[in-house]
Formats: sequence, C-alpha cells, structure tokens
Amino acid sequence: MRSHRPGRPPRHRAAALLGIGLVLAAALVLAAAAAVGRLLETPWRRGPDRSVLVEIPARSSTQSILSALEEGGLLRDRRLGSVALKVYFRGKTLKAGEYRFTGELSPVELLRPIVAGDVVRWKVTIPEGLAAEEIFAILEARGFGTAEEYRRLFTSPRELGAVPEGAPTLEGFLFPETYALTRPRSAREVVEQLTREFRLRLPAGFSGDAGKAGLSVLGAVTLASMIEKETSVPDERPLVSAVYHNRLRIGMPLQCDPTTIYALRRRGGWHGPLTRADLAVSDPYNTYAHGGLPPGPICSPSLASLRAAVAPTASRALYFVARGDGSHFFSETYEGQQRNVARYRQSQRAPRKPLARETAR
Repeated sequence: MRSHRPGRPPRHRAAALLGIGLVLAAALVLAAAAAVGRLLETPWRRGPDRSVLVEIPARSSTQSILSALEEGGLLRDRRLGSVALKVYFRGKTLKAGEYRFTGELSPVELLRPIVAGDVVRWKVTIPEGLAAEEIFAILEARGFGTAEEYRRLFTSPRELGAVPEGAPTLEGFLFPETYALTRPRSAREVVEQLTREFRLRLPAGFSGDAGKAGLSVLGAVTLASMIEKETSVPDERPLVSAVYHNRLRIGMPLQCDPTTIYALRRRGGWHGPLTRADLAVSDPYNTYAHGGLPPGPICSPSLASLRAAVAPTASRALYFVARGDGSHFFSETYEGQQRNVARYRQSQRAPRKPLARETAR
C-alpha cells in the first residue's frame, strides 16, 4: 500500500481543483465580457439632453477622439470606446468631420456614424444674380472659409479647370444653387465645388450655341450676367438678349447700367444713383465708356439667363427702359425710346392709387 506525503492532496484531487479554478475563471471572464457587452449597448449621457455638435479635426488620433467624446459627456469611458471599435468595427477608423448627437447613446451607437463618416451637412443657398463678393460673404458667415481666402482665389481662376479660358476672375462661375456643405472644408474646396457645379449645369450645347451667336463661352456667360441684372421677368430675358446682340452686331455701345455699377463697386466708388460722371468712368466694365462686352461677367447668372444669352428672340429692338413695375418697354428706334422714357417718368409722377384691403371680421 502506497503512502502519501502529509499535507499534499492526491493528483486527481489537484486536477479537480485546477478544473474548478479554470471553470470559475472562465465564468468570471464570461461574466465580465457580458457586463462589458451590456455597457457597450447601454445608452448613456452625462448632462442635459440637448443636441451636441462634435467637430473632429483631420488627422486626429483615435484616442484623442475617444477622450474628447468622454470629456464631452457622450462616452462613459474612453476604454469602452476602444473595446467597441475592436469588437463592432474591427479594421475601421474614425473619420474627421462634424457630427451631431442627440439624447442618450450607447458607445456602439455613438461610434457608428463616426466610423461611417455620416457628417452634418449644412444647407447653404447661393441666390441667382449675386456678385462673387456677396457670395463670399454668405459662405464666410456660415463658417466656410474667410473673405480673405476667397479674395485670393477670386483673382486666380486659371487654377480651377471648370472656369472658361480667358476668365479674368471667378465672377459669374460660382453657380447659384442650394448646397449641402460639410466641414472641415477649405475655401478652395468650396470654390471648386461651386465652379464644378457651373460646368455641370451649363445648358446642353451651350458652347456650340454661343459659337453660332458669335460668342465665346466666356462672352456668353458675361452677356447672361448682364441679362440677369437687367430683368427678373422670365419672358423678357430673350428680348433683352436680342437688344444686346443687335447692338453688338452694329457696333453700338451696350450702355448697360449694371455693368457701370459693377465697375464702380470694384473701385469702391458706388454710392448710387448713377450720375453722368459715373457713366464716364474709364473702366473696362463700364459699357458706356467702352465698346463691346465687358472683360467678364458681373454676377452669377441663372440658367434662364444663360439660355437667353445664346438664344435671343427674333427682334430688331435696340432700346429698353423700365416701366416701374419690374418689366420694360422695348423699342427699335431712339425716338421710340424717348417716348418710352417719357411714359416711365409720367408713371413715376402719377399718384399711387390706394389699395383696398379686406379685413378680418
């Protein structure tokens, strides 16, 4: 019969104890994993339930992002974020940009849009007929670049392939539209998007139609910008276009007031209304003092004005003058123009009739 050393359990007993220990350890690991799993999927938020905008700069490290989320009260513990990335988003990275979060979110729910790059999109509307300076002011006010950055780009149109050859500036090629812009985005990236949209939205056959009308693409867009500034009445655009085409054909000065105003604005000399001295200012954009089209557009024209520029209506009109209601009188002769001017002046002197309004009872 074998004897055992005192105080030392038999081998099978030691193995049993080891097995029990391993089972307990595994149970503890599983319990811990289950607890962590619940934390990863349990919504949490520190502070009031309000919308929070988070900006993640480009080239931010994962740990700096997770720390920022923790400090901002969106993530209970940055270590939970690390685990969530490894378990739920293996091989994925957190993307730069702006993200908006509302309410309580679990670490998984919090990280999912950042992994997907589902950034906030800001709607920015560029109205038709604005000059570049006005467009830049809108973009700067919405937090997309600074006026100084845009001014530097404004005079370097050759750097942007979407702008027609020969364009002196970006004027006229910042397409008027409602854009969904994302941050971070540089002034250059914004300008590239607007000029690319201009090229994409040019009417089909625009270049060919411009050539048939004796214009380059630059000349046609320049004419479209003048039409845009002269009238907001859709039916009048092709007729205004005809007036300018007729004048160009016979070598008659275009005498477009908006071009003279543009010339004065860019020199810092526009105080309104136009005076005889203003009409004599020696500036290439002043179509009273210089023949032909100005060097480039004076605003960003609408699609309607772009179409009208290369498709004028059949008319021999050489003149037009405002009626006072947004529309215009058109005439083929100077005598007819003088009569229309007199009609306009008379309408301005006539007392306005009171408007009868129905009131609620």
